[in-house]
Amino acid sequence: MYTQKFNLLTGRKLSVCLTLLVIFTHFFANSQVLSGRILDEQKQPVPYATIYISESRQGTTSNTNGDFSFNLPTGTFHLTVRSMGYEKLEKTISLQTDSLFLPITLQTQNFELAEIKVFPGDEDPAYFIMRKAIAKAPYYRKNIKHYDADLYIKANFAFSNIPNLIKKQEVEDGRKFKDYFKENVTYVMESQNRITYDYPNQYNQQVISKKSSITGFDEPPVMGLMTASFYDERPNEVVSPLSVLALKHYNFVYEGFITSGDYDVFKIRVTPKRKSDELVEGFIYIVDRLWCIYNLDFSSSFEFFNYRIKQQFENLDNENWLPVSHNITGDFGMLGLRGNFYYGASVKYDSIVNNYSNIQYESTEIAAQTTADQDVREPGEKEEQLVSELNSLNAKEELSDADVKKVARLNRKILKEQYKDSTIVAPDYGSYRISENKDSLQTAIAWDTVRSIPLTQAEIESYQMADSLKLMEKAASTDSVSDNESTKRFFSRLLAGAYDISKDSTIRVSYDGLLSPVNFDFNAVDGYKYRQEFRIRFLVDSTKRIYLTPQLGYAFNREALFGSLNAQFVNFLAKGNQISLYAGKQSSDFKSGLLGISPVVNSLSSWFFGENYTRFYESEFVHLSFSQRFKKNFRYYAIVNMDHFYPLENNISFPLSDYKDFEPNIPGNLTADNPTLAEQKSFSYGLGLNFLKSQRKPWLEESPFLFVNDFYEFNLTYKQGVPDLFDSDSEFRRVDFSVHQQANISPSSGIDWQINAGHYFSNEQMHFSQYKHFSTAEIPVMMRPFTHRFQLINDYALSTNKSYLNVMTEYRSEYLLLRYLSIFNKRTWSESLHLNYLTTPEYNNYWEVGYSLNNLFFAGNVGVFAGFSESDFESVQVKLSISAFD
Repeated sequence: MYTQKFNLLTGRKLSVCLTLLVIFTHFFANSQVLSGRILDEQKQPVPYATIYISESRQGTTSNTNGDFSFNLPTGTFHLTVRSMGYEKLEKTISLQTDSLFLPITLQTQNFELAEIKVFPGDEDPAYFIMRKAIAKAPYYRKNIKHYDADLYIKANFAFSNIPNLIKKQEVEDGRKFKDYFKENVTYVMESQNRITYDYPNQYNQQVISKKSSITGFDEPPVMGLMTASFYDERPNEVVSPLSVLALKHYNFVYEGFITSGDYDVFKIRVTPKRKSDELVEGFIYIVDRLWCIYNLDFSSSFEFFNYRIKQQFENLDNENWLPVSHNITGDFGMLGLRGNFYYGASVKYDSIVNNYSNIQYESTEIAAQTTADQDVREPGEKEEQLVSELNSLNAKEELSDADVKKVARLNRKILKEQYKDSTIVAPDYGSYRISENKDSLQTAIAWDTVRSIPLTQAEIESYQMADSLKLMEKAASTDSVSDNESTKRFFSRLLAGAYDISKDSTIRVSYDGLLSPVNFDFNAVDGYKYRQEFRIRFLVDSTKRIYLTPQLGYAFNREALFGSLNAQFVNFLAKGNQISLYAGKQSSDFKSGLLGISPVVNSLSSWFFGENYTRFYESEFVHLSFSQRFKKNFRYYAIVNMDHFYPLENNISFPLSDYKDFEPNIPGNLTADNPTLAEQKSFSYGLGLNFLKSQRKPWLEESPFLFVNDFYEFNLTYKQGVPDLFDSDSEFRRVDFSVHQQANISPSSGIDWQINAGHYFSNEQMHFSQYKHFSTAEIPVMMRPFTHRFQLINDYALSTNKSYLNVMTEYRSEYLLLRYLSIFNKRTWSESLHLNYLTTPEYNNYWEVGYSLNNLFFAGNVGVFAGFSESDFESVQVKLSISAFD
């Protein structure tokens, strides 16, 4: 169904707000202009009113002055003018060769008293209405199979206050924020687009033309605001009042009805039961008997944004009620930066195709009209049973809360069955593609003749100012850049780095700069470290790529130079393959990758608290790897490693005290004379097979707060150390198998589990880094998530070179324990239960159980964990993770 998705709600920073304000439409040539102004009875403008023309299936909205505009061919047209709080007005106009200005006056709407309509039961009639609408929401969610539409969308924003610190921030190529934006200036963006929708969630957007008063801004408009619906359970991180979850999140109050054509329309006040960014408040209008949306008016806030969204729906034949106008207004404020924004859309539907379905609802009129002149799809036996049960529920005079939940479950099961039919579900579920052909992009068009939402005076002045700035920039561009400006730009990039140094489109060079924090490190072994790194990407052709990452640094207290070169060649031998060469000399953690502690956390812990958790070794190495993807989900890979391992020891004392030394650089329960820590050479190789499959679940609208993806993965690896080859001392053989799955199991819960098992057939000689290591986090404060990580045990104590079985599980839910308490129920957090298990010959049956409250302010998690050996309690600890989910 064609609806709006207000991405403003997902904004994390100001850039998201600016992205929200980019917009759409299609060009109508050789047409007359129908314009007008909408006033109320006191001759005051009616802003954001909806004007709909039934002949062209086109809707638009008035601006803040009540002005509107259409581009139409000659002929006779029927107009419907609506605005919440006013009576609907219908007019027939004849448009000939000349354009027409049409003044309109709207009368105040008086809603009939609640007592005029009789509802069953003693509770507020709103609950009877909303249960019916919630039960019917899945029908309207999947009713549309395909449509094409033209969009004109206009947005503007203005800053009321810009702090000096932000004004001086460099944005691009030496230009500062103040060079782009001024206070109390309205910046406007317009765009025309052609969009195509296919069920259940596939969108294609073609940019036809675009215009902006922001100098230097030429990003293509995105359609994020147009890809979700309040018929969805969670339209862009909001609990919809039509969600099956709504009954426990909202209070509803019936405020009367009006009559519109053949139907009564109920006005329902929606009030959240708690203050939360994931809830809205305002009004929703529901059509009697059809139980669809007539219009809505909701307000809420999200982080730094306050917003109000309005949508008005029209019947576009066959009871296809679709939104024909969209308006979002609001303000934002963060770190002293304050402003307001507006978003309005005009839609013209060209074609609408309904999904083939023979599901009958209580209104046989809908089914008859929907399936007329269409081939009726024959459902399977299981689907027929589910449909029969659903129809029985929908036929009830009154629905209970339990009935509504059961309807939702039945609809998910029916959709799951229909998902097997390619005529129902588009093959690329959830995809969104945007195309902007610069050769066909229309720039020289008469915007005044195609603009559906007229410009306000502030917007006109914005374009005039932009034109003046462009003339000034054009004049300035004839002068060469001064030597002083060129020198300042060079030193700025040298110190702060740059994402793209190269001007060649086939070569991208990024550099962190001399003073970037990532260049500095500290630990007990190396002491103070400093490094420099470049990242270079070569585009050989449309598919082949080369990535080079040279690095060079110095460990001051260890008095050692280190460096490496990482080279990757993508799609050179065949499509889907990658060859990697990694060579150099450096100190490393015995536990590689994400298994160990974050280097930043270890550095801070070592410098400020004298606690060094990471243990290091040095190696001279050459690693070669090859991987090839085949049959879409499979990948096989091979690795060859040559290493020369060296032991290391601490080279610095705790810098904040003359009387404290760091713990020795010996991992786990080993001793300094352990042969796995001694100097040795190693030649090893490995072979592996990976299978990864994403699961498509269009029948299940997953929670945006759980960070659970639907996939499962299998991985099988064999690795062997070969003695005597290239003076290698290594002699070991290991096989490792793992399975990992994430799955959403309801709209508000999901699971994440993995099993890893392996065995060393031989372990005569190997380096400790070649042991099997497990994910741990001994430190109380970490910068990685709790997921699949032991929290209470030494980071190296669990490592083994024998047999092992590791099981990690996590159950995530929006509502589990603390979220039911009001103090924890104001933000979009989630909760998790953790259960992790490991058995090895050294650690037999070790368990950890835990609970965590996740996504606190989108950055942190807090949890409590307890450890057990066999059935004996060992320890308990409260942990803090400054990290979102992986």
